Amino acid sequence: MSGSRRLPADQGPRPDDGPPPMAAAPDDAPGVAGGVADTGEMRRTQVRGSTLLVVGRILALLLTTTTQIVLVRALTMSDFGAFGYALAIASAGRLLLSLGQGKLLSRFTAKYEEERDYDRMFGSMILAAGTILLTSTVSLVALFMLADALVGSAVSDPATVKVVLILVFLAPLEAFDQVFVSLFAAFSKPRAIFFRKYLLTPSLRLAVVLILALTGSSVTFLAIGYVAAGVVGLALNVTLFAQVLRERDLLRHLRLRRVVLPYRAVFSFSLPLITGELLTLSLTVGGVFILAYYHSAAEVAGYRAVFNPARLNTAVLHAFVPMFLPLAARLFARSDIDGLRRTYWQTGAFVAVLTFPVFGLTGPMAEDTTVLLFGEAYADSGLVLALLSAGYYFSVVLGFNTYALQICGRIRFLVGVNTVTAVFNVALSLLLVQRYAAVGIAIANLSALVLQNVVNQWALRRALGTSFIDRRCALCYLVILCSAAALWAFQVLVDPGLVLGLASVAVASVVVLVVSRRAIELGDTFPELRRVPVLRLLVP
Repeated sequence: MSGSRRLPADQGPRPDDGPPPMAAAPDDAPGVAGGVADTGEMRRTQVRGSTLLVVGRILALLLTTTTQIVLVRALTMSDFGAFGYALAIASAGRLLLSLGQGKLLSRFTAKYEEERDYDRMFGSMILAAGTILLTSTVSLVALFMLADALVGSAVSDPATVKVVLILVFLAPLEAFDQVFVSLFAAFSKPRAIFFRKYLLTPSLRLAVVLILALTGSSVTFLAIGYVAAGVVGLALNVTLFAQVLRERDLLRHLRLRRVVLPYRAVFSFSLPLITGELLTLSLTVGGVFILAYYHSAAEVAGYRAVFNPARLNTAVLHAFVPMFLPLAARLFARSDIDGLRRTYWQTGAFVAVLTFPVFGLTGPMAEDTTVLLFGEAYADSGLVLALLSAGYYFSVVLGFNTYALQICGRIRFLVGVNTVTAVFNVALSLLLVQRYAAVGIAIANLSALVLQNVVNQWALRRALGTSFIDRRCALCYLVILCSAAALWAFQVLVDPGLVLGLASVAVASVVVLVVSRRAIELGDTFPELRRVPVLRLLVP
């Protein structure tokens, strides 16, 4: 393929990944009309599809934030803290039940479809579903048989224990949801992800919360409503996926007797990368557990209230991941490292630019944003929001380094980094929590995110043959740094208030977009902007 280079011998696909990759796909290659797509066209399609998912994720996060605001105002701080604790446990289960296969499924599905190895393609799907069924059954049986020992020992409130035992059913439902998101992404169906993940489930949960607020129902009703919404979503996923298989005429390749379960290839990737899920748990759940052990439920509520707004900084990144992974897997299967490198940097810069307005609101304007969303009672959580946002935006700015290293097979390295970072985060949290409470947990999370991403980015230099910051994106990252510093200085020195603060974030965001438009290839990706009178000024 023109414009590409071959991988060094120690960076090629592993022998246990199945058949060797093809240099070029045949004329009826899946996902490509009439042959092998140009890398630039594939990249543009990926970015356009991901942009739709960004819109969906923004919509979902608006619904989720609205849901959280209603919850904070409808429940007492103790009830909200109990629900947040139970929801954190359910999130932990979701990450672990698939044994790391959920997010990686799109890699193997795209790879095997690219090679037209349909027996292994269907086998990887069956393996993921079977793993979740098995681990869920074992975990739920153990939890209910040993409820007093496993839950009662950590939580003394009987109401909280009851909520935990209800919400644990969310874990397998959300694990299956991640599987279907990966499958829809591998088959280039961003609209299915948009409707199912970003519109339906958040809307159902908001409806449950509104009923709770209007009727004064208990937190138990809230937990049951969340689980019911998950069941509805799973049923819809199955229906949509069956339609996708029929549309792509893949069902004719499904021969159950010939299905190959690629357990060696899958688990050699997914099991080591469970350390990545453990790192995520230490950042999202570990702090909550440590905070709950040393402080009251009210302190946990103050931390959890601003946690989701801080995580808004990862919204665009996570919206791009489902479409990025299968594209990167296809490029790696073709040994097109030049294409993979350019896709990595263009996508990373695009995500950083689109996320900047969120960072402006949750970083420099953290105190005003906290009071606006949750009221004066949560004003002290403004510093926590600022620290968490800084950490998450730093990880966003450096892009998809973890995912790119996964695609390139740097599994042992990632295991080491994930393990060290998770231990570092927990240790620093324990060191700071007694004196600084929620602020200490936020400082630990910020430090861990910086450590992880700096080390991963350094390793990516060899894996992709790239510099720490690609020269085509240097101006983009420089203007982001200068704009963020200017916003923070404006808040500290002037204290402009909410209205002027919002105006300053808007101006800085426009400056970042205009300066970065060549790095993110805005005109090539969205040529229709040239036909819009005002927006065409943004297209170089």
